[in-house]
Amino acid sequence: MRRLITFFQLSILFLLLPVYVSGDSQVRLVEAKDLSADARLARSGEMPILLLVSQDHCPFCTQIKRDILRPMIISGEYEGRLLMREIFIDFGSRIVDFTGDERDSSQFTGSYGVYLTPTLLFLGPDGKELTERIVGIQTPEMFFYYVDKAIQTAITALRKKR
Repeated sequence: MRRLITFFQLSILFLLLPVYVSGDSQVRLVEAKDLSADARLARSGEMPILLLVSQDHCPFCTQIKRDILRPMIISGEYEGRLLMREIFIDFGSRIVDFTGDERDSSQFTGSYGVYLTPTLLFLGPDGKELTERIVGIQTPEMFFYYVDKAIQTAITALRKKR
């Protein structure tokens, strides 16, 4: 029942979002720079990491951030339960991976078999996938439901690992 209420609250927030958040500068997804540090943070809070694999000029990445992830951040519903990060795989982008090694971002995501954007990965603090990834936007009107369901599955899987 609580998740159903949250779904409706986020749906209303989605409809009102243009009124409250104008432009690209208000609420942003944190860019992943050091996943080993993010892993320590996720481990201390016992929460999974949602990693959006993105590119600068990807209209579907922009849509996911605007229509799904930003409203999730604004709602506060996932605070302390999920660590959200974005990794850019544009040419020349670098990242510190889960082991502390600096790598090319596209090489890092390639190690997960991710070559298309947007892709949502649901990872544990060890960098292992906790549930099925989401590639692209299959059904925009149901997309929040699929993302929320994957998050809940990832949270449950992480708790079982303890």
